[in-house]
Amino acid sequence: MIYVVLNLVIAVFAVGLAFYIDRRSAENVDSPLTTMSVYLAVAALSMAFMLWANFSSSDRLPLLFFRIMMIALTVYSLDFCIYCILFPSYNRPVTVKIVKWALVLVSVWFVFTQITSITITDFLGISVDSKPLFTGWLTNYFPVTWFEVFRGLILVGVPGLSVLIMILRAENREDRLNMQKSVMNLLALVAGWIAFWVIGQAQGRVPMFASLVLTGIAVIQVILAYNSYQNFLYDFKYALGIVVTFVACYLLPAFVVGISFPRLWPEFAQSKPLFFFEIAVVIVVCITISYQISKFLSKKQYFRSFQYAEVFEEQLSKLDYSEEPEKIVQDLKNIFIHNLGLSQMHIFVESENILKTIYEPEDGTEMTLDIKNNVFDAMLNQGRSVVLKSQVDNGHLFERIKGDLLKVFASTGSEALILLSEGRRIVGLITLGQKAGGNIYADYDFNTFTKLYSYFFVFGYYMRNIANQAIVGTVNREIRMSSQIITSIQENMDPVKNPRYDTGYMMEHAHNIGGEFVDLIRLSDTRHIFVLGDLSGKGISASMSMVIIKSIIRTFLQETRDFKLLVEKVNSFIRFNLPKGTFFEGLFALIDFNDDTMYYINCGVPALFLYTKSYNNVIEIQGEGRVLGFAKDIGKFLKVKKVKLSPGDIVVTCTDGLIDSKSLRGEVYGKERIQHSITDSTTSTAQVMARTMYGSALDFLAKGFDDDVSILVIKRLAGRL
Repeated sequence: MIYVVLNLVIAVFAVGLAFYIDRRSAENVDSPLTTMSVYLAVAALSMAFMLWANFSSSDRLPLLFFRIMMIALTVYSLDFCIYCILFPSYNRPVTVKIVKWALVLVSVWFVFTQITSITITDFLGISVDSKPLFTGWLTNYFPVTWFEVFRGLILVGVPGLSVLIMILRAENREDRLNMQKSVMNLLALVAGWIAFWVIGQAQGRVPMFASLVLTGIAVIQVILAYNSYQNFLYDFKYALGIVVTFVACYLLPAFVVGISFPRLWPEFAQSKPLFFFEIAVVIVVCITISYQISKFLSKKQYFRSFQYAEVFEEQLSKLDYSEEPEKIVQDLKNIFIHNLGLSQMHIFVESENILKTIYEPEDGTEMTLDIKNNVFDAMLNQGRSVVLKSQVDNGHLFERIKGDLLKVFASTGSEALILLSEGRRIVGLITLGQKAGGNIYADYDFNTFTKLYSYFFVFGYYMRNIANQAIVGTVNREIRMSSQIITSIQENMDPVKNPRYDTGYMMEHAHNIGGEFVDLIRLSDTRHIFVLGDLSGKGISASMSMVIIKSIIRTFLQETRDFKLLVEKVNSFIRFNLPKGTFFEGLFALIDFNDDTMYYINCGVPALFLYTKSYNNVIEIQGEGRVLGFAKDIGKFLKVKKVKLSPGDIVVTCTDGLIDSKSLRGEVYGKERIQHSITDSTTSTAQVMARTMYGSALDFLAKGFDDDVSILVIKRLAGRL
């Protein structure tokens, strides 16, 4: 019965593997490995039923299940051959399908005509009666049966020939990755053959081990599936690193524990607690030493895992932007070199419509690229910030400009491009050379770079606006940066064009630059987002954070239109990407012009007023809010509220710079004066209302503001439907 269970386990495993492969496969692409796993499951299930039927009945049911198992095994073998011969293509020509199913019909004829009976006993194992291949005197020289020949063909002969064809075809291609995969497919078959041999040797002692022959097929299938998703090249040093790591971290500790167990076993009879204590100490010591060795080796280039994303992100998050620009650039390069083993790396920043390399070595030459190159335009049009040379060589996404892209790769000596942009405005470019061991950039790298793009953007924006001496001079740097920030804000505003609404805003910095901003973002003709924000800090640091946040909000809106999720992602970005201690106070609002409903999330805005024309009164509607940047998971604290806007209603929000300002006598301006200012200017346009509130506060103070002031006014115009 144990062999029935083991074959059922193989069947369940094969079904799970089929689901796993199908989930990992590209969209609208049917992987042949999925079908192969299903046939393996059918074969294992038939083997289990055959064994069960043999021990529970005496009729011909076991023979029927054996025949079904052989047919499923034949289909698997044919699919394996087709997979290897046509590798790496998944396309199956009609002629191939016809030949395959013709051979399947031949196998059906064979198992029902040439296999006459089957005997299963604990002493003999599985014995198959089949007609001899030859009759007469040839039988003396070739004493084989049809079953033995058939089994040899589907398990050894035809798969071996197909793998040979695959290797020969791979040698005619320059695709190193697929050549490696072809070799790994060969190794998968060899591993399966080794499993068959081991099972054959075990049959000599335990004849029923013959029922586990499908374990060899399972080994082949697992390696094929694993190999199909490996998108990096192995090299000798890295392979040696894997062996050394395995021996040092796993094999030796296991050996020590294994040796210690029999040596300590005599103490079990004398004192069980002492025995368990001693063996526990040995295990803990071995695990601790193994962990320390693994931790040490992971820092070495050829012992680290290809799955570098977690360490990569951690190191990027620790970049110190208070250092000198040259030091920051070198730190970034060191991070890339440590994780990818780059041969070279270039960092370009935009200057007067030209991309120029910055802080090149003394023996290096400055490189320039035209920012109007149609390669960059195509990347912006497709919304792709990361492009790999391997994608261009083997894909069709950039077929129209493939030649131009390859020229960019060749001129920069790179195999990966990371374009840094704010909307359609290019900030910079990072080009990455060949990886360690000549490895190529593949899907894992693409997904990692895409996921961590915000870190690269922060770096690029800083380099362009702070560190690049060609853009920002050493004299009056903060003043020039102030102008750039204000211009950036103005250019990226999307004015409301709905005739039923009027908007106005004021942004005044107490010291030329600051972290406050107002943004209007158009989602569609009927939906608009309004953001008022105040980022902590002063001067150039706050200004940089403000511009980055403003840009990243628009970037996130390309990924999601979920209002609450947008705010959650902004919170995560502030917490993990901006300088430690940065926080955001403000308001996110979305107005649906179809039904005049405003949805809003209070993120610590000090005041949100609603003037209702029907009551000629101003009320506060902000409620309790949560400042962004502190909590790791802020979703459970955020509340989306809504308010219906009627004709003549006005929404006003502002930062604490307006509310908390004090006059020369120390009197606070306060919310009450703002409410009076709103009531007194309801007939004015939204822009005039914002200026009136600012002017009224300025008159009250009788001096300049000590803090930044931002005001946003949204009017639902009366008399317009």
